[in-house]
Amino acid sequence: WGDYHHPALSETEGDYDGRWLYINDRANGRIAMVDLIDFKTKQIIDIPNIGTSHGGCFVTPNSEYVHISSMTPWPYLAPDGYAPPSDYAKYYRGASCWMAIDPTTGRIDMDRSFQIELPPYTQDLADAGKLSSFGFGFINSYNTEMATGGNLEDPLKSLESTAIANDFDFLHVIDWQKAEKLVADGKTEDMNGMKMIRLDVAAAEGVLHFVPEPRNPHGVDVNPTGDYMVVSGKLDPHASVFSIEKIKAAIAAKDYEGTDDFGVPILTMASCLEATV
Repeated sequence: WGDYHHPALSETEGDYDGRWLYINDRANGRIAMVDLIDFKTKQIIDIPNIGTSHGGCFVTPNSEYVHISSMTPWPYLAPDGYAPPSDYAKYYRGASCWMAIDPTTGRIDMDRSFQIELPPYTQDLADAGKLSSFGFGFINSYNTEMATGGNLEDPLKSLESTAIANDFDFLHVIDWQKAEKLVADGKTEDMNGMKMIRLDVAAAEGVLHFVPEPRNPHGVDVNPTGDYMVVSGKLDPHASVFSIEKIKAAIAAKDYEGTDDFGVPILTMASCLEATV
């Protein structure tokens, strides 16, 4: 069974070209490719290192990649593939997956695809930058508390209450062109058959930055000019509008509030925010 959520059309110069369609399986961490010449499914891939997905599918402006990311973190760092919730921060991780598209057939080329290790937050919807934000990808997140929930005997630790304690979660800002170069330079590890940029490398090399966003967001959308990323939340009544130029400037100036528990730099929210509606 599957739980298909977010179909994405192939693109040329940032506009839909109608050649191929990609869709994620939210329940199982799979991706499918459909050829729109005959509307037949040509590929179904069970992506390593993710068990669920929500941040996909989203296609880059010239169909270089289709992006899909994990939703619930997965214990792929554990020696035998399993770890108890008590080892959540140690062994569980998310993954941002950049699945390379064959420019002739539209099929996913696993040999050119790669992943970026993410902290064990719950990654949500995503979008690809274009024009002024070309080369960047953006992913919402929630449960930066890394809560795992309780049970009937421990009602005060219910996931619903413990996963909303923080006022802010993190917008993930990913420079996929820098990531591409790291892959070309061999700065990856094989993780269950996928080339993966490890989290410490992604943070140190400027591939991954965070921007605080109001708690439990659900949706990040890049506007048609690529200048702004609009974030809305389920538990916050505001829409927050972030500027790519301000984000770039904050990255260049190392305008950080600090780092998270995994060493990822957190950009100063006020320096990146264009408006709140």
